[in-house]
Amino acid sequence: MMRREAGVLFTAAFVLVQAWCGGSSGDRPRDVLDAMQKVYSSDNFSDARKYYTKGTTGALDELDKLNPRARKDDSVPDGRFAKGARWEVIDETLQGDGATVKIKYTKHPVENNKGLDVSFAMKKEDGAWKIDMEKDVRETISLIKKMKK
Repeated sequence: MMRREAGVLFTAAFVLVQAWCGGSSGDRPRDVLDAMQKVYSSDNFSDARKYYTKGTTGALDELDKLNPRARKDDSVPDGRFAKGARWEVIDETLQGDGATVKIKYTKHPVENNKGLDVSFAMKKEDGAWKIDMEKDVRETISLIKKMKK
């Protein structure tokens, strides 16, 4: 009887620690991609920004100033989440507060993208996984500035 009670206490403590530390099944880097797909499938892009790092959204805002583009509802458009696209996760590698999620498109509105592998850099920020494209966007900004000179 004592052994069973100890097992129940251990299980309850484990569940509480996992919840407190953010270890729930909805807290994996790959879950962000599923959430983004729902945002872009809904035609209501207003929630998109919360799935990108602060550095990414700041860099995208800077890019918009250099090269204004049409955006809906102040969203952060990302063509990798095209409406109707589906994928399978090939790999998810965690390294501290960083991660890489590699997917393969199983369905895509652009036929040439079907079968394409795409990697997403992820970063844990404020306790949640987010897509980190800051480096890539900053490189684009640098290229635009050089072309304008």
